[in-house]
Amino acid sequence: MNFPTDLDHTVRMSRTGDAMSVETLVHACYPAVYHLAVSILNDAHEAEDAAQEALLAAVTSLDRYRGEASFKTWIYAITINTCRGVLRKRKVRNSVMGALQAILPINGSVPTPEDAAAQSDSDRRLWAAVDSLDDKHRLPIVLRYAHDMTVPEIAGMIGISEGTVHSRLHYAREQLHRLLSREAAPRRREEARR
Repeated sequence: MNFPTDLDHTVRMSRTGDAMSVETLVHACYPAVYHLAVSILNDAHEAEDAAQEALLAAVTSLDRYRGEASFKTWIYAITINTCRGVLRKRKVRNSVMGALQAILPINGSVPTPEDAAAQSDSDRRLWAAVDSLDDKHRLPIVLRYAHDMTVPEIAGMIGISEGTVHSRLHYAREQLHRLLSREAAPRRREEARR
């Protein structure tokens, strides 16, 4: 999903409080912000809420946007921070659910037939492997490969050095390779037996 590039005038007008410009800005940015949130959270409903929250935060703090970074970088940084909050809440929720499942038999959510049909098996395996990475390694991978962001852009958004981004990308790629190779080995043995 490409971020709109012709927003300079709309951003300037939005900063003056022009309601029509604010609405135009939100509508223009929503698809890219939502796409970023989906790729970080891997959940459409949570991503929709996070995108709306990030856009609301951006609109209410437009007076603090100084233009030192691109508007895309600025709004993506807000979205990433919003998604980090969702991930923290999810981690707490998952640990509570894990504790409850140890005590009571609770069924996990079952994907709908539409969801299952929409994703190919290899996509599911890849996203499961990406989701298994810790946040500090998963986020650079998602930004780099799902959003085609450069290392300097990622470093600026996350607030770490470019060297650290390179290091985290390298580690994450190695982890993904190990996870996917380990998972593929039993399938290859099974196919060889046929």
